[in-house]
Amino acid sequence: MTPSIYHLQLHLDGLQFVSFKKTDTIDSILKNPMIKKTMLTEFFLMNETNEDAKELKLLYKDFPQYFVWSSTYKMWTRRQRGHVIGRVVTCHPTEGERYYLRLLLMNVSAPKSYEDLLRVNGICCDTFREFAERRGLLHCDNSLVECMSEAACYQMPYSLRRLFATILVHCNPDKPREL
Repeated sequence: MTPSIYHLQLHLDGLQFVSFKKTDTIDSILKNPMIKKTMLTEFFLMNETNEDAKELKLLYKDFPQYFVWSSTYKMWTRRQRGHVIGRVVTCHPTEGERYYLRLLLMNVSAPKSYEDLLRVNGICCDTFREFAERRGLLHCDNSLVECMSEAACYQMPYSLRRLFATILVHCNPDKPREL
């Protein structure tokens, strides 16, 4: 019950979920500027414009400890009281770029945009996977161990075996026996 847990959205650029009423027209939905505002895009904006966020240089998962998300106004504001835990929505390694985006958000402090997450030492990468490789996040099995540990908290044995098989096939772990 306490502390509260914030489930932080995770999506690739322009691929966020959009909810609307069936009476809304496609034009009104597309012209609505609020559909582009998500927890993640506003996190990027805060890191670029907010002085407190710039100073704190937080990981995405740590952001809710200092800021509160308003789903009505779709914006982050400075937390006045209370304590929460941020939890980035999980995703499966077979989801490709979304999985690598999550990996980067768990390891890169204060990114300002999706493009910012693709730059390492002044070099622009084409994909989040390439960036993760250049940052050395894929040379060890830590992310895979974290993935399995997290899944072990809530997955059934069948799902864990399937995840393990998927990791073996798609992620080429360095030490599969230890994993």
